[in-house]
Amino acid sequence: MRTAHGVATLDPVDVGDHVCWLVGPGEDTAGPARAFMADGELFGDMVLVLGGSDGARRGPASWESFFSEVSKGAERADRQGFRALRVLADLSGLPADDTRPEILARHELRLDALAADSGAILVCVYARAALTPQAIDQAAGVHPHHLGRGAVGPAFRLFSAARDRWSVSGVVDTEGAESFRTALGELLTLAPVLHLECGGLEFMDSAGLTVLAGAARGLPERRIEIHHANDTLRRSWSLLGFENPEIPVELKQ
Repeated sequence: MRTAHGVATLDPVDVGDHVCWLVGPGEDTAGPARAFMADGELFGDMVLVLGGSDGARRGPASWESFFSEVSKGAERADRQGFRALRVLADLSGLPADDTRPEILARHELRLDALAADSGAILVCVYARAALTPQAIDQAAGVHPHHLGRGAVGPAFRLFSAARDRWSVSGVVDTEGAESFRTALGELLTLAPVLHLECGGLEFMDSAGLTVLAGAARGLPERRIEIHHANDTLRRSWSLLGFENPEIPVELKQ
């Protein structure tokens, strides 16, 4: 079962993991990158490197090309008997328009589902200086794991739990509400019913609950089902008056 947590190094990264590596100015990437690739040979993974570790801004030309490379690589790794596809992708060279929060959410959530389904190991490398604070928050929020020395927000993680199901863990509060709204908006375009597994959710404040209700109300042809909500979330939902037939959100057991 996939869980969300920060990692201090890339050493514990395993099959199906998807890591957001936020690199600060002057931070060494060459050493950890070499170790990550060497682990691939040790464990019998097919290694795919998109971009260099020498500071040059090389990497995928677009999100679509990145997704295509990973998808084809995962199929090839399985066909040729590798344990998994292991990807290190430097995304620092993407155009500014491709790192807007909604674009990051759309494509990283899609990649996360691919990692979960195929067992691929994905490490997405971003230069902090190339992203806005909002983009940093968004990138971190839609990866189950993060690596980097600087501050990482928001406090929630939204990631693929299983086919057609998404896990929300941590805390969804005022600080992360906008990133949560963006991620939900992207997920609601994928299927008529969005299943959110909330067993790992510690707390959702009124801002997060308002975002949840607003996202569902904004697309009335869609529906959100909340699974394994804790008692606090259930009470707060009721107290805020969101138990309303006009809000297509259902809290399941």
